[in-house]
Amino acid sequence: MELDLASFLSIDRFVTEFKQHHKQLNLLVCNAGMAFNHYDTTYDGLESQFGTNFVGHYMLIDRLVDTMKMAGSARITIASSIAACMIRNIDYTRVTDVWRFNRLINYSTSKLALLVYSHALARKLDGSGITVNAFHPGLVITGLYRNISFLSLPGIHDLTSWMWLNQRAGSVTSVYLALSPELEGKTGGYYAREQPAAIHPDAMNVEVQDRLCKFTDILIATNTHAPNVLDSINASNSVAE
Repeated sequence: MELDLASFLSIDRFVTEFKQHHKQLNLLVCNAGMAFNHYDTTYDGLESQFGTNFVGHYMLIDRLVDTMKMAGSARITIASSIAACMIRNIDYTRVTDVWRFNRLINYSTSKLALLVYSHALARKLDGSGITVNAFHPGLVITGLYRNISFLSLPGIHDLTSWMWLNQRAGSVTSVYLALSPELEGKTGGYYAREQPAAIHPDAMNVEVQDRLCKFTDILIATNTHAPNVLDSINASNSVAE
């Protein structure tokens, strides 16, 4: 089954196909992403890093959560990043205004959004049998950093190979959250190197969580013209103001 998180149509097709073949889902690992690219948009017109890293996962989880409830006990793990702590808060104009785009800040914004959402989702699903935990994998040698030009300078590859984690080591915390019996029933956590980690204060703020979810619902509704969502928010002031 194909899945492109930069396309709402692809997400809907994936979910439809998945539900045709499976009645329940026990584990959802949200670990896809892109980073530090120049300004671009998703197929639906969203800034690509925020649209792919965060909104795509948000929509995927929303469409699959009913099948996870059918499992009785299920886990959602969400890859955030230490980059989430590099910004003070989510500046929504970074997402909606092309002139305010910054490769690093927009990436950090998408990762802070994932962290905030993981706690909003844990709160929403409390008591459902579905646990939600986020993690920071560390600096891992992957293609994620291919758009950072200085990494192609002579000698930098040898340095990062020495200092950064290889892909196997970088996946350990993700696997731990997905499979460890120690995490049974535990939800709303943030982990690094298989240990609880310091978290951005906004992640625990319910008002920040609710604002992010409403903003995201507006983005999705506006770009898919979903009347049921638009009708529910058209009386509210824009949260991007």
